[in-house]
Amino acid sequence: MMKKLSAVVLALLLSACSSQVHVTDTQQTTTTVAKELNRPMYLRGDFTLWDAESHYKLKTSQPGVYSVKAKFMTPGKVYEFKLADEAWARGFNCGYKVQGVLRLNQPELADCDTVYNYFSFMPKQKGWYKITLDYSDSRSPKVMVTKG
Repeated sequence: MMKKLSAVVLALLLSACSSQVHVTDTQQTTTTVAKELNRPMYLRGDFTLWDAESHYKLKTSQPGVYSVKAKFMTPGKVYEFKLADEAWARGFNCGYKVQGVLRLNQPELADCDTVYNYFSFMPKQKGWYKITLDYSDSRSPKVMVTKG
């Protein structure tokens, strides 16, 4: 009886191995649509007393990408800021996700649900700087500072 059962199990296993599986290769094309912010956002920092000032309102530079210019007049000073709406609302209160220190021309991940994680930037020379929020992938927003 045991030999017969073993033979049946072996036959089932072998027949399962010989069954054919048909896999079709379908290629899907996905189009990513940039997520737009549905409210005004501002550069808010120690230089604005953390207020939402109209001249620091972010403007759309391309779909899902927003920027504003700020004049940093003290080289070597650490400027602290966040990008947030008027109410510091959840989802619209952007500070750092991993690292708070911004370096010129190097994007850093942002967390737009943070309360305390503000960015810091220390310019090497005085002048105008552009702060950009790339929100085109809302799951992974980025902030960057450039000269000009």
